[in-house]
Amino acid sequence: MALFNITIEKVIVKYNDEKLDLIIQKIDLVMATLAELSAKVDELQVSLDAEQEQIQTALNGLQETITALQAQLVDGGTEAERQAVLDKLNTIKTDLEGTVAP
Repeated sequence: MALFNITIEKVIVKYNDEKLDLIIQKIDLVMATLAELSAKVDELQVSLDAEQEQIQTALNGLQETITALQAQLVDGGTEAERQAVLDKLNTIKTDLEGTVAP
């Protein structure tokens, strides 16, 4: 009976070792996947930062244009015409500002 118990214990130990190895393999796979995802997120952040810089540059250029046009409009056209152009410019500015993160 003692020999039978030792054999069963060896089978149980071997079974547990195989399960542990399988669990370790799965953990390694998950960790590799997490590392890959983290690297992709880092790449995405760099790309997003570059896009935001380009949008901010465009917004700055638009603001300069609006300021210059506002100065020109002060000297010409009727009040209603000037206001209509200013409204259009401000609408464009607001639309563009909405694409830039605060």
